[in-house]
Amino acid sequence: MTQESLAELTGLSVEFISYIERGIHAPSFDTLEKLSEALKVSFSELFNFEQDRDKIDE
Repeated sequence: MTQESLAELTGLSVEFISYIERGIHAPSFDTLEKLSEALKVSFSELFNFEQDRDKIDE
């Protein structure tokens, strides 16, 4: 999913999504909820870093 399509789904700006992705800004709980709904994942899955590590190791 592109930042542009995620921005459309969440109502957030592409710039803000980029800041979150790069760790420049921390999202609020409301923003995290919007992101989890747009990405069709549970709120807790946004914080499951084990899967990310497994992908890096492959």
